[in-house]
Amino acid sequence: MSIVVRTTESSERAPNAGQVALIASRENHPVAHALEPEPIEIDPRPCVCGYTIDQHLRVDTPEGPEFYCQDIGADELADNLVRDWELADARDRWRHTGEAPPTASVRNSDITARSESRPRPYEPATSTIDAFWLLVAFAEPKRLKPWLADRPKDAAFLLRLLEAD
Repeated sequence: MSIVVRTTESSERAPNAGQVALIASRENHPVAHALEPEPIEIDPRPCVCGYTIDQHLRVDTPEGPEFYCQDIGADELADNLVRDWELADARDRWRHTGEAPPTASVRNSDITARSESRPRPYEPATSTIDAFWLLVAFAEPKRLKPWLADRPKDAAFLLRLLEAD
């Protein structure tokens, strides 16, 4: 196998004067294509700009290829942002994926995480319940009545426990 090498000469002394350039491209070189994966195979995630790596400007450097975001306008960035939001929402995903649109009840549904159930009733801390049962076990009403009077918020719940026992 032979690789053709060409040197570039310059009449001016520039940083790239005499630089060696390979005339073997990745597409027509049988071994290079098999050994080096495509950039999109290495990192398929989209960039912040919304494009994948194969849609970026590629600059080949001695250390390897570098990829730069192309200059895109604010309108296109906004469109990319809206597209990402719609793809993340099951109600709007169909606009970009080709799926059938969801029913009107799904499209117009509330996506907030609010619970429609009633709030749980108040329950004292486990340590308060344990202390209550300890006082009940002492069987001293003189100590239990003032203790419950100090905890009016817990008293109703604790007395229901005592009645259920």
